Amino acid sequence: MKNIVLTLFCLLALSTLVRAEGNLVISGRLLDDINLNGRINKMIFTENKTEIRLVNEYNESESCERGSFEITRIQTGVYELKGVISCDQWVDETEEVQACPENFQPVCGEIASDSFGKALPKHVTFSNMCELYRAKAAFIQNGGCR
Repeated sequence: MKNIVLTLFCLLALSTLVRAEGNLVISGRLLDDINLNGRINKMIFTENKTEIRLVNEYNESESCERGSFEITRIQTGVYELKGVISCDQWVDETEEVQACPENFQPVCGEIASDSFGKALPKHVTFSNMCELYRAKAAFIQNGGCR
């Protein structure tokens, strides 16, 4: 009986989270999933301990430690992060990266030339996504900068 009530509650909760355009709002922790091949994807750990892997690669140096996120289902089991609806706390996870793999997969990133963000940004070619992440640069494109 307990399992039936819990299942009905979960189905009701999920049905209320679906928006008209087919997007879902999920509460949990947004984390970086650093793979050995140098790619940094996002994942959400929900409050009921479900792991939702996202196709989004790293795109900012800060992440929401705990909050509500809008995601869209692309395929069965494949989701894309559309945005942060609400966030309890932003955290900078770049400090946790001690070393990056030595594979060469160049990416172009944009960094501010001063700490106040008032100077024009510079485009810099990084050896891989991990190096771009450590530099807190914004992703522009795969391959070198032109």
